[in-house]
Amino acid sequence: MRLPAACLLPAAALALLAGLTACSVPADPGSTTVPSATPLADGVDPAALAEALGQFPAEPPSSVVSASVPLAEILGELGVPVAGVPSTTTQQLPQSLADVPRIDSSMAPDVEKIVELAPGLVVAAESARSTVEASLTDTGTPSVFLQTDTLADAKLAVKTLGAAFDRQERASAILDRLGAAEAELRALRPTTAGKPTKVLLLIGAADSFMVMSDGSYAGSLVALTGADNIAGSQLGATGAFTAVDLEKVIAAAPDVVLVLSSSGADAAQRALDAEFAARPAWRSVPAVADGRVHVLDYGRFGYTSLAALPAAVGELSGFLR
Repeated sequence: MRLPAACLLPAAALALLAGLTACSVPADPGSTTVPSATPLADGVDPAALAEALGQFPAEPPSSVVSASVPLAEILGELGVPVAGVPSTTTQQLPQSLADVPRIDSSMAPDVEKIVELAPGLVVAAESARSTVEASLTDTGTPSVFLQTDTLADAKLAVKTLGAAFDRQERASAILDRLGAAEAELRALRPTTAGKPTKVLLLIGAADSFMVMSDGSYAGSLVALTGADNIAGSQLGATGAFTAVDLEKVIAAAPDVVLVLSSSGADAAQRALDAEFAARPAWRSVPAVADGRVHVLDYGRFGYTSLAALPAAVGELSGFLR
């Protein structure tokens, strides 16, 4: 039987969580800031963990379907049998899940296929909640949703699923690996001319490039290095992906441009060449002028992947040094 969420938190964290509702210190009625508990040793926010675990049944379900490739990978690493996984052409499922039945895309799963598998639970990404939840409404199939956008999200998902399926030891081992990768990224601290290296992250193809902030997976890795992602610091990006404003990019003068495309590296390079040819003003950007424009491997940076993280760390290290 799974322990209640509170039992997974250290005493100090529990005390702080309890203090959030204590009346010894009156709250400022004009404040909208909610204090958070001290992160656990593995960096997971205990309040976020408790909230995520609150979605799960007390007893681990006997059968689970994953409507998310990253979550399917995590479940597989935890040793949780998965009855169904999404079909995908842009994301790589672990080989161990190659023969698992497909339920169509993660954003629009086939409800009939899910019902045929009769899972006790469907695990999906928070970004797909609206479609997955609506699809399952009439089936009576329970569902839970976890964020998968950043490395921090992946750590929370590992901890949550490990607790929900009584796989805490395996979860701890995975979190140790993720922590080691984080430490490598934090040690980089790239600088250009004595200041944190300014990075522009782009995703897309042809004339539809978007800027990626720290809220994207690739952006979350760059943020750990201490580099300055200009999406947030100078371009005013408020979401994970925003349109490119070339005038603002030129003014921000990024030292490095990192490009991502689900169509592959060759397609990304062709799209970049076409973009630079169509808009010569790109040539005034330091990263372009200095030859520091790099195409990222989509399998390493396009979505959260535990298996691909070490390679992503190595690739990013080479580009930012």
